[in-house]
Amino acid sequence: MAVQLMSAFLGSIGFAIILKIKGKQIVYAGIGGLVTWLIYLLTFEELHSDFTCNLIAAVFVAVYAEVMARINKAPATIFLTAAAVPLIPGGKLYYTMYGIVSENRQMFEENGTSAITIALAISLGFVAVAVVNKYLNRLKHFRV
Repeated sequence: MAVQLMSAFLGSIGFAIILKIKGKQIVYAGIGGLVTWLIYLLTFEELHSDFTCNLIAAVFVAVYAEVMARINKAPATIFLTAAAVPLIPGGKLYYTMYGIVSENRQMFEENGTSAITIALAISLGFVAVAVVNKYLNRLKHFRV
């Protein structure tokens, strides 16, 4: 588990550098990736569901990005993009394409379905937090 968490941290930092994120925000993006992957691993031990675990981790990373954006006075997108890197189903996408190229229909269908399910869970988590955040901001402005 420690190797996976360190890989998530370093992968998020690497992606933050590619996105030209500056200063301490790189470390915050790395911490976000590490904690996002930790949440995924802990929920997967209990639930054994790719969709649910990715959804929960995506909700966390979206909330984390909003909080870090306010603390650092920076766009939430930079934290969201870099910290969500560990959730990307790269292996599933690779084996989906390999199934197509090698004409292995079963490999293509299994991995493709899984990759789409994970991608939908991640996007649903991001959208849910964005919608809640938007309504909370409107409610806050409405009261004033």
